[in-house]
This record gives sequence, C-alpha cells and structure tokens, in this order.
Amino acid sequence: MNALSVTTQHNDNRRTGANLLEAALRPDTVGPKTFGKLFSRSVDGEIYAQPLYLAQCPVAGHGLRNVVFTATMHNSVYAFDADDPAAAAPLWQTTLGPAAPLPDPRIGPTPYNDIAVEVGVLSTPVIDVRRQLLYVVAFTKEQGAYHHTLHALDLSTGREALGGPVRIAATVPGSGAGSSHGTLTFTANRQNQRSALTLANDRVYVAFASYGDKDPYHGWVFGFDADTLRQTGVYVTTPGTTRGGVWQAGQGLGVDNDGNVYFVTGNGGFREDGTELGDAVVKLTPGLVLADWFSPFNNADLDRADADLGSAGPLLVPGTRLLLHGGKESKFYLLDTGSMGHFHAGSDSQIVQSFFVERPGLLSHHIHGGPVYWNFRGGGGPWLYIWPEQAFLRAYRFAGGLLQTTPVSTSTTTDPTGNPGGSLGMPGGALSLSALGDDPATGIVWATHPYRDDANQQVVGGIVRAYRATDLTQELWNSKMNATRDDVGLYAKFAPPTVAGGKVYVPTFSKTLHVYGLLS
Repeated sequence: MNALSVTTQHNDNRRTGANLLEAALRPDTVGPKTFGKLFSRSVDGEIYAQPLYLAQCPVAGHGLRNVVFTATMHNSVYAFDADDPAAAAPLWQTTLGPAAPLPDPRIGPTPYNDIAVEVGVLSTPVIDVRRQLLYVVAFTKEQGAYHHTLHALDLSTGREALGGPVRIAATVPGSGAGSSHGTLTFTANRQNQRSALTLANDRVYVAFASYGDKDPYHGWVFGFDADTLRQTGVYVTTPGTTRGGVWQAGQGLGVDNDGNVYFVTGNGGFREDGTELGDAVVKLTPGLVLADWFSPFNNADLDRADADLGSAGPLLVPGTRLLLHGGKESKFYLLDTGSMGHFHAGSDSQIVQSFFVERPGLLSHHIHGGPVYWNFRGGGGPWLYIWPEQAFLRAYRFAGGLLQTTPVSTSTTTDPTGNPGGSLGMPGGALSLSALGDDPATGIVWATHPYRDDANQQVVGGIVRAYRATDLTQELWNSKMNATRDDVGLYAKFAPPTVAGGKVYVPTFSKTLHVYGLLS
C-alpha cells in the first residue's frame, strides 16, 4: 500500500509540491480511456483550502482508513474515506462557528469580489501525525464581532483538543496605520488568513494579509505552541507604516533545516534598514525574530503598481541553501538564505540570480502560489515547473547552482478560443507533481486553473490537466476530454490538486470535492 501522506500544503515545508511515492499514476496509465472521475463528495461551502491526505489514520468507529480532509468557507471540516466510492457520508464533520456572510461593509472594499458568499476556513490546515491533530484557523462573525480562531482537532473524532480553540489576538509597539498611542492592535476583520498553516519547531505558524487591500492592515505572523496553543511569538512586517501582507496565493511558509521561517510580503511600507518590509522576502528565527531579508531594487515601482512580490510563496531548493521565488512582476529571484542581500539601489546584483519568466507587456503574467520541484534521472539537474497567468506551463533546469533562463520544456496547450494556458487571466495554473522517486518514466505535472475566464473577482469554471513531466508538450489528460464524466465545475482559486494513494483530490467552489483515479 502507498503509505505517503500529504499533511501540509504543497507536500512539505520546503513547498516542493511533489509526491515521490506515487506508483499507480504514470504517463502510461493516465489517459482519457484509463483515468477519470471516480466519485465526488458534497460539502457545505466553497473549498479554498488544499485537501490533505493521511494514510492509515485511526478513525473512531471505523478502524484504520486512508482519509482525505477538506475544509470549507462555511467553517466545516470533513474527514472522508479517501478510497471507497460508496462511503459518501463523512467519517466525521466538525463545525467551527458561524462564517461571516458577504457582502459585509466591514470586510474588504466596496464592492468586494475577491471572495464570494462567505468567509470561514480560507487557508489550508496542517496535520500533526505525531500528536494526531489537525490545526485549522476559522474566521467567524458572532454577535457583530469578528474573530480568527485556532483549533486543534483530534484526527480520530474531529473533536476539539488541547483545551482549544483559542482566539488570535495581539498588540505590539507600532506607529503605523491604525495604531493608537504607539500600539498596533490585531483587527480580525482587516486581516485575511490566506496562506496555509505551517507546522515546525513544535509550533504552528499563522500568517495574515488583507481583504482586498482594505486599510488599515499589516502583515502579521503568529507562532503557537503545538502542545498547548499558547502564543509563542508575533512578528509584524510594517509596524511603522502600512500593508505588507503575507498571502502568497495560499502557499504555506517555508522552513529550512534549522527551523528558520521564510515568507514573502505584498505591497507596503519599506525602509532600507529592514524595519519595514513591504515587497520583501523575509527570514525569521523559529521564535519569529527577524534574521535576514531581501527586497528588489525596484521596490517603490512594485508598490506603486500593486505588483505584489508576495503573490507567491518561497520554494526552498532541496539539497541547497537557495530559495526560489516569483511574484506579480513575473520575475524569478534565486536567493542564498545564508546571505539574502537586503536592498541594493539600482540593481539586484547582490543576489544569486534574477530573470523574467515572462516579460511585462500588454498582458499580465503574475506568478501565484509557487513552483514545484523534481530531480529525476537524466534530467541534467532538477527541473522547476511554473505556470504564470496568461502564459504557458514551463519547466526550468537547475544546474551549476543557477536556473537556465530558457525553459527546458514548455506546454503547447491552448483552450478552444486559443488563449495561452486556457485562461483569459488570473491566476495561471496551481501545480502539483507525482512520480516514483527519480524515475523519469513516472513523472506527471498536475494543474488546476480557470477554463476560459479570469478568476480574479468572479467565480468561473475550472479544468484539471495532467502533463508528462519530462515533456510538457505531451498533455496526457484533462477534465474536458470527457466532460460528462470528469468535469470540475466551479474553479477553486489558487488550490492545487492533492495527489496521494493513486488518486487526485480536487477542491471546487461547487461545494464538492472530486476524486479522480484509474478507472479500472
């Protein structure tokens, strides 16, 4: 039995997005006649979070099961049998309080279309296998008051554990937007908990951005003790100015082998001494003390153009101390985490490498979420895959400590109207990769993205695609080839598919979790 589990967004704390224990799904087994939708699971709200998967999980009253966990914007968490098409009822379901209905004049600008219907569980939870817990943050509106609340749920029953839940709150010294008498107070209805939860250092890290840049807000990162839910630290990106949110299109924070935490901020205040870090890549110690940082030479231009550096999260390149990141400008930055470079006026010559993935022009080519990584035999070095908006999926080879700036492979897929990548715009493709170790015959790149329409401020239809990872010109399957059987429905923005145990789990905004696999 495939014992791989996906316990965090993009598979691991380096955010590689890769399942390298997948034996059943291969380019020679995935095609329109052999692969498709096996079953679906109905839930009570839109799913923004990436599904998580735990093999051989003990479930009260059911014994050991392979379980897929999903959370909704109606503030429900579900545990489903991951394999049995007949097991339509959840193994357990837990409700975490009343979601906040939209529109709401106190959430986001007017009109606010980035989120539809309601706000509940927006980020991807994280599973702690050792403690047998699932940590999740819910947003609630109760008697006119707004709260972000951290829950620790027992994996076997879905019941609250560790004496939780705990409400997320803090005050810190600061003179920035929204401060009073030298103090900044965390304001729940201004702070959007979009980036995935991160478990490391016996702590749960929770990061915040904004609802549609509605001021005042800041970038906040909290740490909580994984055994007690006690708050262990808090860091604010712009204590003396404004903004600098941590959203990363849902990507989790990165963590290196020493437990240091990495993330990327959006537009906001910036000072060259590092006290204000809008549009920056930030490194914190496990206790959330600033350790290092980088910001591009054109920080001010990015801020003016709303060109968030932090529209995607970091990838920590395995086997190195390098960090790869790309944002709305569609530029890759490769940083040495031992010396990240801070700020250099006029150029970014102090860092390892930077180059445009797609040149700016009439079309935007924002990078959302983050790249995925695979090091396979015969590849000439690891390949890193990315799919910017309004562009084609492509792979870059990593060799000699640098990325080759010309893609080593590029997809040729267009949708029926001829638009690159099958989308008129935002957000491009959210990627996952599956393979059996480094065997080049087994690699598949999986992608979810809008089918024909821009998903920026509207709910639109979606599509799932599968490509041979060693040759992206070969599309193996997509959910429109046999739409009657395989169609996705409404696209879940920024959510990559979860590949585990020979199946592909795809969240939607249609209040449905789809499960794809081998039809035989």
